[in-house]
Amino acid sequence: MNKIGCKIRGHKLTSLKKNNLLIKEFECANCHQKFTTDGYGRTVRLNSYWEENNMLFEKFLDERRVRAS
Repeated sequence: MNKIGCKIRGHKLTSLKKNNLLIKEFECANCHQKFTTDGYGRTVRLNSYWEENNMLFEKFLDERRVRAS
């Protein structure tokens, strides 16, 4: 029933990660699907491709912070 509500009214997204400004992950409060933003700022479903992409990007940013310190 919750998925039907999301199809009619749209997803009610809440933020999951707040530690990084560039990588944003969200979860729908109704259907519990996870979403992220792509390189263009569009909201896309968080599948294995985007999980790996976000993980590699976080790793790159962490390495860059270590080098700058």
